[in-house]
Amino acid sequence: MLRNLLFLMPVLIFIFSSFLLYNNDIIIWEQGRALTWNDFKGKPAKRFAAASTSYDIIKTINVLNKEAAIIKVQAVFFCNKSWKKKSWISDFILTHEQRHFDIVELFSRKYRKLLIENKDISIDNIEIISDSLYSIIDIEMDNYHNKYDDETEGSMNSNQQIIWNSNILLEIKKLNKFKDTEFTLRFN
Repeated sequence: MLRNLLFLMPVLIFIFSSFLLYNNDIIIWEQGRALTWNDFKGKPAKRFAAASTSYDIIKTINVLNKEAAIIKVQAVFFCNKSWKKKSWISDFILTHEQRHFDIVELFSRKYRKLLIENKDISIDNIEIISDSLYSIIDIEMDNYHNKYDDETEGSMNSNQQIIWNSNILLEIKKLNKFKDTEFTLRFN
């Protein structure tokens, strides 16, 4: 029963994520593919902000057999939940929002690293361990986003924004070993 469930979940998640892809609602992070203001399709919130980026890390697991699983971990941007106020936008603010998306990729790479380097994952506990690691990464990512917004003052502090722009991209580059969104995980 558990094995059937482990097989069925990734299939359902794959179908759901494929539906979203073809629905033009999400953008998967890609090196060299920068966000544009046209990607922000949501309705602006009634708050003091020029824009807001909606994002997440999506994980799918396809257990192949007792020895291995194929895992896909992707940083995604939700177009219909991300918004802008047209009268407030600028290239500088777009760069700030892009860095939020880049942070999601950074933590996707950190998550892939944790999964690949974990020696305790087996066919019996892959879902539990991957979910537990995701919870840790999600909290760390939220804290990182908050620190980024605090220190850049939501892009208003241009000196800090320039420093963060460089640091985020450097951190992503340091984790280039974990840039592939899909990988085979061998059980011990």
